[in-house]
Amino acid sequence: MISYQAYKVIHLIGSFLTLAALAGLALVAASGATKQTNPARKLISVSHGVGLLVVLVGGFGLLARLGVIHGSAFPGWVWAKLAIWVTMGALVAVPYRRPDLARLVFIALPVLGGLAAWLAIYKPF
Repeated sequence: MISYQAYKVIHLIGSFLTLAALAGLALVAASGATKQTNPARKLISVSHGVGLLVVLVGGFGLLARLGVIHGSAFPGWVWAKLAIWVTMGALVAVPYRRPDLARLVFIALPVLGGLAAWLAIYKPF
């Protein structure tokens, strides 16, 4: 059985990988690269996808260790974290489609990460 602490480390590794991939993508797009001219496109895509998967696995493992019962309604803070996860998944499309928003994506990443951490620590609702 995997411990709570191990799931937390797994969740954090996935979070860091996802944030790093999105930050790299935002910076590359802000510098003028396109989807076709980005030499790190595959690395960014794979890192983003693997990071999101690892975040999800670690997060649900943490929920299991917290005693959230399978099949019951999730607390509000879990739904908020899932919304952040979906947002992080969708953000991969923004810098290429709207390069003018790439800097905003870069700035939004620590805000979203901080909000997710706050939700996990304080469980406000």
